[in-house]
Amino acid sequence: MNDLLDLPAERDLPPEAVLAMRARILGFVSPPPARTPRLRIAVAAALLLAVASGVAAVVWDRPDRSAVQVLAMGQGELSPTLREAAERCLQWNSPPRQARQGPGQRPVPVSLTDLAVAMERGDRALVLFMNDVGYATCDVEWAGTARESGGGATDPWPHGEWLPGPVQRLLLTSTESDGGDVSVSGRVSRRVHRLVLDHGDGDTTAARLSAGVFGLMTSGARLRAGNDPELVSYDAGGAEIDRRPLFQPEDQLEHCYAGPDGKRIYGKPTSDCRAAEKWRR
Repeated sequence: MNDLLDLPAERDLPPEAVLAMRARILGFVSPPPARTPRLRIAVAAALLLAVASGVAAVVWDRPDRSAVQVLAMGQGELSPTLREAAERCLQWNSPPRQARQGPGQRPVPVSLTDLAVAMERGDRALVLFMNDVGYATCDVEWAGTARESGGGATDPWPHGEWLPGPVQRLLLTSTESDGGDVSVSGRVSRRVHRLVLDHGDGDTTAARLSAGVFGLMTSGARLRAGNDPELVSYDAGGAEIDRRPLFQPEDQLEHCYAGPDGKRIYGKPTSDCRAAEKWRR
């Protein structure tokens, strides 16, 4: 996995990241003990920012916790520490707590059976749950220990089963404000049989797809926004069907996307909206 930093002072972050963090993520439990600063950026799908979308986790090598990277696409693949992190996220995102965090918002009840992607390395983990109502995600450190801390976010689906084309990113974590190593997750339509992150420098990273959900992680990639990294999707015949910038928010996509009634639901207002695509697991 990637080494992620704790949040630096707001003045050191891009304005978009500051707004996102104020609006949504982190702060469920007490902060972890002081340590070497690490950048951590987490973004909910409904927020519009330059760095958006994916599942991920983190960290550094320690003798008391394994540094082996783990990726799980369902509860049957969870390691013991990932299960601890998933159960803690469920506790933090219980409907009563959601009601206290966002009065008036529709809660998103999730359970372990809704686990879509989970990642871990060392003492950090990040998990993503999704169901027909919405999704919940958490960043957990030292799960199941006295030093446990973290935060999370939850949201109903803004447009239900409709995606902005064949791919929708949900959360991304990045080691640097403009790239570095990234971990990404989200949803894909049935047309997508292969999804690749094109780094923009000749390298690529393949995503893992399972039941309409994807997850990918880079290692030592040193991605840069200036290289225009892109998520590229392919159909069953190997033909490219979509290419979109990794660091671009949904409302700034090149094309807008309309529902079955022709009404725009994603992207900038233009006259040439493409059809939104249906998501099924």
